Amino acid sequence: MLGHRRFSIKATHVNDPGSFDSPLMQSMEKKIKEHLNAESVIVKDASGDGRHVCIDVVSSAFEGQSAVNRQRMVYKAIWEELQNTVHAVDQMTTKTPSEAASQ
Repeated sequence: MLGHRRFSIKATHVNDPGSFDSPLMQSMEKKIKEHLNAESVIVKDASGDGRHVCIDVVSSAFEGQSAVNRQRMVYKAIWEELQNTVHAVDQMTTKTPSEAASQ
């Protein structure tokens, strides 16, 4: 006979992007910043459950790199999270300091 389980879930943050597991977002920001010696890193929870993120990075390490290589550099920094908690990067912006300043 199967037992029934009751789950109590607080839904206050489910659809509130940026609220889920902020330590995870902060950890990813720190890893990207350290790995790329980045001037600016913002990681936002896009889905409210920590599985989809948006990433914005400004780093001089991107100088002379193609868009694909820039993304690879960011993915390398957060590879562990991409294997576990994070399901997808919904959006990524990678700029050099001069590109960021011109906008």
